[in-house]
Amino acid sequence: MIGTSADGVLRIPDVNHMPIGPYRSRCLDLGLGAWACLQRLDSHGSVVALGFDAVGRPHRIPRELPLLRMALECVVQAVERNAMETERARLEARLRHAQRMERIGVFTSGIAHNFNNILGGILGHSEVMAGHVGSDAKLVRNLHGIQRSAERARDLVEQIMLFGRRDEPNGKPLSASALVTEAASLLNVSLPAGVELMIYQPPSAAIVVGEPAQLQQVLLNLCRNAAHAMPAGGSIELTIELHELAERRTLSHGGLEAGHYVCLTVSDNGSGMDDATQARIFEPFFTTRSSGNGLGLATVREIVRRHGGALHVQSRVGEGSRFEIWLPRSFSELEVDLESAALPRGRGETVLLVAQDAEHVLRDEDMLAALGYEPVGFADADSALAACRTRPDRFDAAIVGAQASTAATVALAAALHAIAPRIPVVLATKATIEIDAETLASSGIFDVVRWPIRAEEIAVALDHGISQNQARQRPSRHRGEPPHSLH
Repeated sequence: MIGTSADGVLRIPDVNHMPIGPYRSRCLDLGLGAWACLQRLDSHGSVVALGFDAVGRPHRIPRELPLLRMALECVVQAVERNAMETERARLEARLRHAQRMERIGVFTSGIAHNFNNILGGILGHSEVMAGHVGSDAKLVRNLHGIQRSAERARDLVEQIMLFGRRDEPNGKPLSASALVTEAASLLNVSLPAGVELMIYQPPSAAIVVGEPAQLQQVLLNLCRNAAHAMPAGGSIELTIELHELAERRTLSHGGLEAGHYVCLTVSDNGSGMDDATQARIFEPFFTTRSSGNGLGLATVREIVRRHGGALHVQSRVGEGSRFEIWLPRSFSELEVDLESAALPRGRGETVLLVAQDAEHVLRDEDMLAALGYEPVGFADADSALAACRTRPDRFDAAIVGAQASTAATVALAAALHAIAPRIPVVLATKATIEIDAETLASSGIFDVVRWPIRAEEIAVALDHGISQNQARQRPSRHRGEPPHSLH
């Protein structure tokens, strides 16, 4: 209240001799007989004060205060030294963590490719065996168990390979709104029935720089984790916010320099996490679910780090969780349309889909509709072939899902190609152990994806196939010749 002199000193030798006023009354109320105080700025610009109070009896405050100055310097240096040691310990811990993550990434990515080949052999041989076991229910059940386990292991290898990537993303301006919209279209057909997805977006454009597929993977992983935390149902909120930070901010997992940021938030009202779980959620292979592989959140953190962002996590047991993804905001113009900022989307093209059971047909029809196509699904090969014979010009592409065996799947694709040679046929198979390039070419198969089909793969395959087919037909019609068939 009183202030200090130019050298940062406030010296009151005797409070009773102060001018009558609020300052004297305040000092008397505090019981002060005399008072001396020194102030200075520390290395961070904070004001540090050290005072000496004479209480209860008269006391002379010397004009010069060398001991008080020395004490103040000692205190400031001790505090700064402690802060420096704390920061050094924090940086050493971060460095050890980064080195551990790098070693894990190098090690896992080194074995992932070879392990993927082994899994391909397991899936391929089990699929071959499935065509020879006949109707033996026990053997069929055992083979399906082998296939499910191998497919789950393949998914784990895919996460490992993504986590172990050491290259930086090839960034381009992306609409955060388009990323959220695209992720929502896929989540709406894959989230459990009792889980509601709500989206809140700002009125102004939010643009970030990065790889759309990776950033979309972040949103999908977080939303699916949130759904797992709500087995009885609940709501997931996906929010986009714009922030301008005037100074550096430290988050729970990373720090941000001053600047403009886009904050994507995924929050749920699920079971929440205790402090011990929160401390480990981004560790590779740490999971609280028996069916989890422990790489989903580790991959999220790695992708966000590569994009120059940081994460902030808040959670309480029984009250849900909140994950904030902070990414640097860009003011560049979009290089792509908002609708194509993430996965390639269809424009209402009709896609023939054939699978071995109605469950896969319904699920994949929803996925294709979310990607912008008009799917027509069949649960048996004969119905699909009959529909194609009746109106071969009705379809713009075809997807052949896994049949009883690899040979049967390829034969069905070849039959569809023979009926409608102008449309691209995408083969979805569990393994390619019995398929070579010559077989693909002779069967008229345009592309091969994994079965069960995934939005990321089928979106690219259909977009490429339909675009190339349209490009081939255009000049042919101009010359008055029939379009060439795809091989």
